[in-house]
Amino acid sequence: MDKRLRNERIELRVSKTEKEMIKHRMALCNETNMTRYMRRMAIDGCIFVVDYSAIKEMTYELHKIGVNINQIAHKINSTGTIYEKEINDVKEMLDTIWQFQKMILSDELNLR
Repeated sequence: MDKRLRNERIELRVSKTEKEMIKHRMALCNETNMTRYMRRMAIDGCIFVVDYSAIKEMTYELHKIGVNINQIAHKINSTGTIYEKEINDVKEMLDTIWQFQKMILSDELNLR
C-alpha cells in the first residue's frame, strides 16, 4: 500500500506584518489551516476561489419552477383540461430559466 508521508520539514521565517498578510490571504481563500495553505501556495502557486452563489440560486429557483410545473401537470392529468393561464405560467417559468442561464453564462464569460 502506497502511503504518502510528509516527513520532510521546510522552515520559513516571516515578519509579523507578513504573517498578518498571509492570514488575510488565507481568509480570502476560506482556508483555516496555515500548513495546508502554505503547501498549496508553494506547490500550485495560486489558489482559485469559485463563487457558486449564482448557480445555487439558479438551482433553488429551478426546483421551485419544477414543483410548479408538476402541480400544473397533476391538475391537467386529474381534470383532463388545460387553461390558457396555465400555459402562460409555464411559458413564464421557461423564460425565467433562460434568464438565469444567460446571467450565469454572462458572469462566466466575464471571468475570462
